[in-house]
Amino acid sequence: METKKDIRRQVRSARAGLPEGKRIAYSASIQHKLLEHPFYQQADEIYCYVSFGDEVITAQILEESFRQGKKVAVPKILTEEMKDCRKYMEFFYIHSMEELEEGYYGILEPVTREKAVGRNVLVVMPGVAFDSSCHRIGYGGGFYDAYLRRHADYRTIALAYSIQCLEQIPCMEHDICPEIILTEKESYTC
Repeated sequence: METKKDIRRQVRSARAGLPEGKRIAYSASIQHKLLEHPFYQQADEIYCYVSFGDEVITAQILEESFRQGKKVAVPKILTEEMKDCRKYMEFFYIHSMEELEEGYYGILEPVTREKAVGRNVLVVMPGVAFDSSCHRIGYGGGFYDAYLRRHADYRTIALAYSIQCLEQIPCMEHDICPEIILTEKESYTC
């Protein structure tokens, strides 16, 4: 089996090769599936990544969540000064897309400092590669794994293009799998 690093490189290259028109169309289909999903509809709070580069686009999800009156939070990477400057992720509430600025690796992050600490939360996750058993390879920082270990009661859905879903990917005991993976073609439930 290939290493996570090899899979990241291959899948990121394939994802980057999707024509922009297809990326937009596929994202719209995936967004629609998410907005219709019971996890989304029943959640009071949506903690969602802000799409970057060629990831599944999330702007419509965030805007619709604002419109529906759901509490919305997006991630920010912070540095733990007291412990070897280790980086970690927290979610912070936002009330509009104007409350974002360029942060870690150029990704838009919240300028607000109102830490999200809700109940009945759905976390919408990004990732690089997935398989039908809902294993996930992220970007290598372990941010979502660490965050979701601290919030095991939160529901999780990952968004991906079908080209990101492989037959089998390596996983470690500490890797957190999303409950659902939504693509433009299929959905996987664990």
